[in-house]
Amino acid sequence: MRHPHTDPLSDAERHIAGRVTLYLNPDYAGNVLKEDLLALPRFLASLPGRSTRLPGLATSWTWRPGWHDGPGLAVRQYAHGGLCGRLRGTLFLGAGRMSREFRVAMAAHRRGVPTAMPVALRVEKVLGPVVRAHYVSETIAGAVDLLELLKDAELAAEADRVPRRRLARAVADAVAAMHDAGIVHADLNVKNLLVRDALDEPQVFVIDFDKACLVEGPALRQRMANLVRLDRSVVKWGAARRAVGLLDRLRVLRHYVARYPRWRGDAGRLVRAYGSRHLRHYLGRRDD
Repeated sequence: MRHPHTDPLSDAERHIAGRVTLYLNPDYAGNVLKEDLLALPRFLASLPGRSTRLPGLATSWTWRPGWHDGPGLAVRQYAHGGLCGRLRGTLFLGAGRMSREFRVAMAAHRRGVPTAMPVALRVEKVLGPVVRAHYVSETIAGAVDLLELLKDAELAAEADRVPRRRLARAVADAVAAMHDAGIVHADLNVKNLLVRDALDEPQVFVIDFDKACLVEGPALRQRMANLVRLDRSVVKWGAARRAVGLLDRLRVLRHYVARYPRWRGDAGRLVRAYGSRHLRHYLGRRDD
């Protein structure tokens, strides 16, 4: 085993079988059948999945193995997006990206961030340093990602009943909990915020730490960049943009800043920065 400072998964339980290395979260107290996780693609082949990054290729599944007592497991295969997706698909040079996400996810759960419990990371060597990898976490019963929530026709019809202030506060609280745990997220967006009980007492969970990292006391500019990135994603997707007005988005910022008295004097500057960065990305919106 490598030195803890150079091995991001030095505290994970490790199992090796041929070309496959399986990392297990030592904090996960549920039942785990390591043999099934080592042979994971064989089980996924019989499950319906959905595409998350590569059109036409399933890269996300809900798995309910007999040995799991919880609500189910979410399995995500790492895949490149954009042009890289067409060229490289699910092949990666090394597992650094995957191990960093698993480490951040374990830290997030340990430090009280509302998130899905990480269970395992499965890395399979394909050729030399080239690998394929799957990330496994527990599902969050009754939760749906924020974009899907906003696309839901029934919920859209009941928009006036949605406790908008409470939802904005729940989003702000979840992002603040992530930051206070020493995590910044370079790809915070409406698809990696899960919402439960949206029409009653909203609970918001942060998932998918693929582009997140651990830092010592995130600076104000890092926190602001995350919030701007979240706002950018609202503007990007037509369903989100139509359902969430500017006032709702500013409520998130206001609730967030209110948690930190030392920054309240900077609220005006934050709002101006928030608005100017939003305008820069306005032309990137999508009318899906």
